[in-house]
Amino acid sequence: MPADIVRLVMAEDSHSRKSDEHSSDGVAGAVLGYLLAGIVVWGFLGWLVEQLFDLRTGIGVAVGMIFGAAGAIYLIMKRLSA
Repeated sequence: MPADIVRLVMAEDSHSRKSDEHSSDGVAGAVLGYLLAGIVVWGFLGWLVEQLFDLRTGIGVAVGMIFGAAGAIYLIMKRLSA
């Protein structure tokens, strides 16, 4: 009887480990997606601001890309900490 309980507990533990392994699938793709999307979208918004105010310095794009990367890193950390 105790051996049956041990087998049952070990089988459940093995099953939960397999499901934990699969829960991390796609994390690398999500991280890459967040970073690329943040940099591209906010860089484009910076470019639009430059066009709106007729600035030809490139600072708007650079600042937008930095904000996009920072926002993406924040979202990545928030997703991975939960």
